[in-house]
Amino acid sequence: MKANGEPVMRQVRRSVTGKTKREVVAKLDAVRAAAAQGLNPARETLTVGRFLSDWRNNVLPGTVKPATEAQYADVIRLYLAPRIGRYRLKTLLVVDVTRMLRDMAEPTAARPSGYSPTARRLARSVLRRALRHAEAEGMISRNVAALASAVKQDRIEARSMTPAHARTFIESIRGHPLEAAFVVALACGLRLSELLGLEWDHLELDADPSKLLVRRGLKRIPKRGLVLDDAKTNRSRRAVVLPPIATEALRAHRLRQAEQRLRLGPRWTEKPLGADLVFRTSLGTPIDPSNAWRQLSNATQAAGLGHWHPHELRHSSASLLLSQGVPLKSISDLLGHTSISITSDLYAHLLDEQRAETAAAMNRVLGAD
Repeated sequence: MKANGEPVMRQVRRSVTGKTKREVVAKLDAVRAAAAQGLNPARETLTVGRFLSDWRNNVLPGTVKPATEAQYADVIRLYLAPRIGRYRLKTLLVVDVTRMLRDMAEPTAARPSGYSPTARRLARSVLRRALRHAEAEGMISRNVAALASAVKQDRIEARSMTPAHARTFIESIRGHPLEAAFVVALACGLRLSELLGLEWDHLELDADPSKLLVRRGLKRIPKRGLVLDDAKTNRSRRAVVLPPIATEALRAHRLRQAEQRLRLGPRWTEKPLGADLVFRTSLGTPIDPSNAWRQLSNATQAAGLGHWHPHELRHSSASLLLSQGVPLKSISDLLGHTSISITSDLYAHLLDEQRAETAAAMNRVLGAD
């Protein structure tokens, strides 16, 4: 450090060897070219696997939420490291990334259908983010994952309950320990994590109108277990006005839970994970998402509707509202989507009837026959 506080720029010397003078000159030219581009010549032999491991352990933590960090670690371990981990980072090509994504789609004995487009898109996304750091640090001159072609994903129209199905389901679950949870999921379109992470402090059942506040989500993270994580985006943090059917279900649930707390006494877990959770096990502990999945599946099958996934209740909520003419913007706000375009893309196939009604309305305005 200089006396004026400016850092001292230290000169780094590099030496190269070769069998001939021509080979030595070529290597020196390569080093000079790398230095001119701001690249770090000391990283020439660094493999993609070693780089990703270092990025995962030393760069990623703190920049994303714990659940996302765990997901990225799985992507590196399962998708990236086995396929391109041995490649040299500096010489990784666009074609290498393209080949990796294509290979992931190939059927195998363990996975006859290959990896889904969603898995391949995630692999490319994580690699692109990691290589962005490598580019900023001068390890590479370009981000080959960003240059590789995006994975195309066919639109999959998820199932949604009809109004008749929804009423049958609501009637069938009366008295179920998770009756209120399933009613809120269907009536308000909450994600499973948001539902299981709901706290009594975030409910305003006696307000007019009554509402709930989405602030956190309950997730299971590898090696950490169940954790309460803050909502992922500002749009995910939202206030949801409760329909009367959801308000009444939650009030009844509050009374049953209070009775259960008194009955168990010291055996009741007062604040699991430091929060007064709305939905819990019979002992007051958090409900594991996988157990909630199983209980929903059992409940829908008992109602004669077959197996349904929690996300299909969320999808059903949006579909039922669309069928009642609720504006797409209102549904997007309810679901906590980042933008209305996401909602439009997901439910475009359900808007045809509304578009036809719009055209007919214009026809009436213009007085056409």
